[in-house]
Amino acid sequence: MNKKLCCFYVNDIHLITMLLPYINERMNEATKVITILEEDISESAKRVIKGIQGKKSDGLLSLDWRNKSLNYLMESDIKDKLILISGTDEFIKEANKIITNKKEDCTILNCYEMMQGSARLQEILDEHDKIVNTSGEKYKEEVFTGYTQKSYEKITR
Repeated sequence: MNKKLCCFYVNDIHLITMLLPYINERMNEATKVITILEEDISESAKRVIKGIQGKKSDGLLSLDWRNKSLNYLMESDIKDKLILISGTDEFIKEANKIITNKKEDCTILNCYEMMQGSARLQEILDEHDKIVNTSGEKYKEEVFTGYTQKSYEKITR
């Protein structure tokens, strides 16, 4: 069973800055990270990571922050890995379908740009187990006070 996480960001620098502590922690636990990015954010990643000194930056610099097609995801071994996905709603949905069809256990981290995801905030939160921010994995209710999971059960007659 896949663990599904989400995060929200305002721009590439914010995304990278927010995720680096979480990614670094996962990498220190020997978790392999695969980035599936619709846009190339490698220049932004280099700028942010350059400010980090020592061993903490080594693993982060090894991540591929360039854009990748969904074919890359289809060909990748994802078992027990953290799959970081960022892009448009459609890109994220397609990537999640590919992961589901692979039937391999992994952790999915869907990253939504705020202006794009804010209209679907309730739906996005309902689809995920937790939220990731600079302080790590958080329950949805911790980040969005007043959040309540909506039930999507079908009404049968």
